[in-house]
Amino acid sequence: SQEQSSLEEELPSFFLPQGFGGKVPGNYWFFDIFTTNPLKIRPGVEEIKNRNDLLCDNINDEGKGTLIKFTFNNIGLIDSVTYYGTEEIIVQSLWSFVGLHENYLNMLTSRFENGIIKNVVEFLSENWAMALYHEWFGDFCLRMRQGIQETPDMQ
Repeated sequence: SQEQSSLEEELPSFFLPQGFGGKVPGNYWFFDIFTTNPLKIRPGVEEIKNRNDLLCDNINDEGKGTLIKFTFNNIGLIDSVTYYGTEEIIVQSLWSFVGLHENYLNMLTSRFENGIIKNVVEFLSENWAMALYHEWFGDFCLRMRQGIQETPDMQ
């Protein structure tokens, strides 16, 4: 009906990531942050995953260390970040990764796959990465994403 149609048009669109986590038994930290606004391919086009997840497990035999996992959509945007480890982490930094394109992470994926980067958590704590955590960097990326979504192949 027309009333239902106008109601649907008025519903807000949320784009901030969601997540959950905290301290878990064994003195570990666990966080899972994920997108609420996944990229939608044009109707009728089958979506085939074309990127591997990035999983970096640096937990040693004593159970100390970190594990971090990134999942990506088909155009390279980070859909989720999962962290598990004994090192406390700033949750806002994990939040800031969701929605970023993998290229913002200084060729992290290819460098990790080629064995150049052994510890992703340490790599993302280096000085070059500080801009990623700036309060306005997310706004810049959102504007870029909105521009991408306005292309004819995206819905």
